[in-house]
Amino acid sequence: MLGTRTTENRTPPKVARGAERAPVRGRARYREPGLNPFDVELFDLSSTGFRMVTFFRPQIGKHIWVNLPGLQPLEAVVRRADGNNYGCEFVHPLHPSVAKHLQIKLR
Repeated sequence: MLGTRTTENRTPPKVARGAERAPVRGRARYREPGLNPFDVELFDLSSTGFRMVTFFRPQIGKHIWVNLPGLQPLEAVVRRADGNNYGCEFVHPLHPSVAKHLQIKLR
């Protein structure tokens, strides 16, 4: 009689990013519903999201709006936090050529 074999995976699978991120150094305007906008520092940018640094404490899962240089406000969701660093995902990803232009502009 043949038995069933199971294999145990001890390392969690890695989650792939939606797009390659690039280091940037720039400012953006950040706003939550009902609050006045203020400046935040950008440090990573891809077509699917960005990393910002702020002393304001947005909640994980919170919908926010960010004004990147030369673009109208974009909706994003705060996905992770590490101290004052916040990873955010765009609700509607940037076109890859727009992301590339901003990555070059904000170097």
